Amino acid sequence: MGELFVAVMLLLMSILIFFQSGDFTHLNESQLGPGSYPQLIAILLGSLSLILIISQSRKLLKETSRASKDNLKAGFQSFYAEYKLVLQMIVLLALYIFLIDVTGFLITTILFVVIAGLLIGPKEKKNLITLSIVSVVLTLSTYLFFQNVLHVRFPGGLFF
Repeated sequence: MGELFVAVMLLLMSILIFFQSGDFTHLNESQLGPGSYPQLIAILLGSLSLILIISQSRKLLKETSRASKDNLKAGFQSFYAEYKLVLQMIVLLALYIFLIDVTGFLITTILFVVIAGLLIGPKEKKNLITLSIVSVVLTLSTYLFFQNVLHVRFPGGLFF
């Protein structure tokens, strides 16, 4: 069941990459553009995802034909228990992507690193202090390096 979920997510991601990489500007129409390689990778990823979806769907159909509704409910519960952390991180990442334009790179990234560290790591008070320090130092150094050395602008929000 988990492989089917991952395959569907990879297929959606490959479709998104394929269409987003077509927006790169072309210098010369006669040659391959900068979006050609990401589109090729997206096609390969999408093809492999489709193969995985088909094989896992067949496997799941064989299993569900034998199983009753109680077993299906138990299957979903075991899926959630096994992939709880992964699902929480996906929700956290989606929230990060949504909030980065609203609150800006600095605040959102610091909060993301701290919350992700708390979800993944041990729950100790000392760990929270370490996570906070690492998050602030890592985010500020990345921000300053990209902003001042490489002249790459990060999303600004309401505060910065």
